[in-house]
Amino acid sequence: MDFGISFGKAREVHPLDALRRKLTRGLEVTAGAQSVSRGGEVEALVTISGAGKFGDVEVGVVCTEYYDEEDTTSTGDSSTSTSRSTSDDIAHESWSPVESVTGAQSVRFEIPADAPFSYSGECLSFRWEVVARGRRSRRLDAQARNEFSVHP
Repeated sequence: MDFGISFGKAREVHPLDALRRKLTRGLEVTAGAQSVSRGGEVEALVTISGAGKFGDVEVGVVCTEYYDEEDTTSTGDSSTSTSRSTSDDIAHESWSPVESVTGAQSVRFEIPADAPFSYSGECLSFRWEVVARGRRSRRLDAQARNEFSVHP
């Protein structure tokens, strides 16, 4: 059984994502297992090679829901046109601070038993990631992400 995720539609890229990737050099995160069951645990392994560069560092698990919304526009001659756009919201997130020192650190997170499982559909999808972020005052946060699957 394959629980891998592949999104048919391209995810909308935020304009700051390219800049954030450059700022993230020296901060990595991986999931200890590529697949976990709801109610189970996932291990996030954070590796920092640029101590002090990232400010306060935290690691978390994030489930993002991607869903289509129908947009109806009146064209003025009593007809309408309909289009679909994809939006996203955080369905679940849990964060834990880690020390901002050079080396590797591990944090375990429980996936709630009633949390959404990984799913890629035409109009609705759920994507799980482990995320490490460096929070810096008055500057763009550094973010490293690694996808994993949650199955029922």
